[in-house]
Amino acid sequence: MYRDLPIFLKLFFSLVIVVIGYLILYEIFLLGAKLINDPIDEAILLALQPDHYIPVLDEVMVFLTHFSVYLFSITAISWQITNLIVRKNKTAIKVAGYVWKVFAVILGIYHLCGLWISSHGIFWWRPHEYQSVFIILSIVSFLIFWFGSKTWEKWDYFERKKWSRIFWITIISVFFTNYLGEDNIKRTVGRPRPLNEKYEPWNKQVRVIKDEVVKGSPSYISGHASSLFALLTPAIWAARKKWAKGALVSWAGVHAYTRIYTAAHFPYCTLMGSLFGFLIGTLTYWSFWWCLVPAEKTPLPSPSVKTNTV
Repeated sequence: MYRDLPIFLKLFFSLVIVVIGYLILYEIFLLGAKLINDPIDEAILLALQPDHYIPVLDEVMVFLTHFSVYLFSITAISWQITNLIVRKNKTAIKVAGYVWKVFAVILGIYHLCGLWISSHGIFWWRPHEYQSVFIILSIVSFLIFWFGSKTWEKWDYFERKKWSRIFWITIISVFFTNYLGEDNIKRTVGRPRPLNEKYEPWNKQVRVIKDEVVKGSPSYISGHASSLFALLTPAIWAARKKWAKGALVSWAGVHAYTRIYTAAHFPYCTLMGSLFGFLIGTLTYWSFWWCLVPAEKTPLPSPSVKTNTV
């Protein structure tokens, strides 16, 4: 019966479900602030954060904490724009595959330039103590767009249509998670970050990573953790292969941990941010599940079934 409703009514009811679910989750996570326990959080943070430099790991953590949301965003937006351009045009689809490979090379070179231009404040780069993060960024962005080019070769129109709709579901997920939820929760609760002056002299024990020294703005809940979970959760639910689901969950989980590793957030704030992003993403995905159904291929009738012709 629900499937027979006009599209505008389906959209309306789905949005109502998301709004109601969001308001409930918002209140729950506001109440969650009452469970904040500074001594426990401080002990867990010190236990989870190494007290000395660890080669490679430090650089990877800084890379993930700074560039995860950026990489996902430019990939998703670029893919959606490309899909809107090519649609069902077979020639355009073939060209898109080559364009993405060229773009992979360009992005790799551009991000590698961060080694030289970041110290001068060119474009949006800012100086990094661990400059090797730009090498990692260059390699990862190249690989993402290079393998992303395969979607134009292997995915048919129905598969691309499905992921195009997931893109819009993700936009809704991020809107409710970050632009409405996270910012307002932070302002309401106002818990200082671990490196804030409020926690002196305790935070003198915390190892400060110069690339991520955050003292201002509230800690509860973690915006980085909630953002990436809100971005990835619709894709996690939509992915059909277990390795893809596992990779996306691992990416979001490790990225959340980087906020503890760099002492940008307390563990509890990071955990709650991750849960908030995941639950809003899940709520949004399943509220709009119906719009993914038409994107699937309509099964052809079995050859053994005889049909009447007029």
